[in-house]
Amino acid sequence: MSSHHILTVGISLLTNFAREHNLQLDQAAKRHRDIEDFLRHNPPKACAEINSLESRTSFLSRRTQNLAVTLAFTTTPKGKLCTSLIEKELKRHKVVVHRLPVRGADAPARDLTPEFASRECSEALSDLRQRVADHIARLRRNKSELDIQLNCTGGYKAECAVLYELGRALRLPVYYLHETFQISVTLP
Repeated sequence: MSSHHILTVGISLLTNFAREHNLQLDQAAKRHRDIEDFLRHNPPKACAEINSLESRTSFLSRRTQNLAVTLAFTTTPKGKLCTSLIEKELKRHKVVVHRLPVRGADAPARDLTPEFASRECSEALSDLRQRVADHIARLRRNKSELDIQLNCTGGYKAECAVLYELGRALRLPVYYLHETFQISVTLP
């Protein structure tokens, strides 16, 4: 059976690279080729999204057949950067990759009023929910027996809550990688 995992993409790749090289995030974000090499050297260590997908599917070690992934990412510069690098690495391992851009709040925190921030976050989360729901409907129309799973390891906590609620509503498994135990945990 074909498997399709929908992953929220955060900036763990960028954060891990910056930490490893003692850089600020903005400095690290300018070093695309170095980040790509960092990811290629040890994908699970470099990137939470790949780590959790590997934990769930063993695609790196077994060259899993019929694995497809949708990367749901915010259209911020850092979100686009991490997504493009993760996509390239997944394709290198023969994973079919789809992109699902979602709205992100990209204004600097100092420029946000509490009301504006609340509205922006709410609208961005609503956009995430609707786009993922529509994407799942398209996937099901094209292949009704497709095993669809939601991976909420990447991104921020509110995105995890949205995917969890959507997974429950659509009766799809939702999982994340437990950092301490390094295992894929299916949310009840």
